[in-house]
Amino acid sequence: MMKSQGRSKRIEVSHGTPEAAVEQLGLPSQVSYGQLIKAVEVEHGKPIVVRAVPRSTLPGVSGLWLETESKSHILVHKDHSDLHKMHVVCHELGHILLRHEGCDGMALPAPSIFNHLGRHRGIKRMLARSPQWNDVEKAAEEVAYMLSGMVLEKEVVSVSQFERVFG
Repeated sequence: MMKSQGRSKRIEVSHGTPEAAVEQLGLPSQVSYGQLIKAVEVEHGKPIVVRAVPRSTLPGVSGLWLETESKSHILVHKDHSDLHKMHVVCHELGHILLRHEGCDGMALPAPSIFNHLGRHRGIKRMLARSPQWNDVEKAAEEVAYMLSGMVLEKEVVSVSQFERVFG
């Protein structure tokens, strides 16, 4: 659902705002990718396995989150750049943190490798980027930008000779 606060619109879906989802991790402003995954695993209550797969495994989507009773799997195209892969993973982590329920329309666009899995293989939830840019996707993307910003190295601003002289 969209809530308006003043002039800008805030996205709030499932379990709070994107900001609250990130704040609940209690992380500093700069973390490693591994630390981020660990923190989300703790919040999620189960391990998260990230796997890079061929594009043919995920036609039409850049990432996919599959959840079973014992762990979650995030699949991302292996031919994406490292930066793009990280952002896609952060987007899927956004779905996890916001406790999004999954997508009912996944069977049609999903590759045949997933069509036969379903609940009999233990998959509780399957969520891929929706063809529509809806509130759920916008919220996950907002979380992705915040998480990516925490992982990306911040440039250290060097002090110039002039600044050293004058303090």
